[in-house]
Amino acid sequence: MCLGLLYYCSPDEVVFLATRNDYEPHYVDDRKYFELATFYTEFAKNWDERRLPMRYQLRDAAIDVYRAWRERNAGERRVAGAPIAA
Repeated sequence: MCLGLLYYCSPDEVVFLATRNDYEPHYVDDRKYFELATFYTEFAKNWDERRLPMRYQLRDAAIDVYRAWRERNAGERRVAGAPIAA
């Protein structure tokens, strides 16, 4: 989620202070669905192929917030001034 959030927010730069190799001797994250060794492989899968159980439940009202945003922004779909892919 954090990596996905970083990509979505498109910061100019990400600064981090330790790598996995740096903290691995001191910390293990062995949660039920999350393993550092397989995180990026898991992240790349479609939502319905991941170890974490997920269920898609279609609701038409779920996109109402996006419709409202577009209406309030003169029909624009993009955020003014936000970086876009080249």
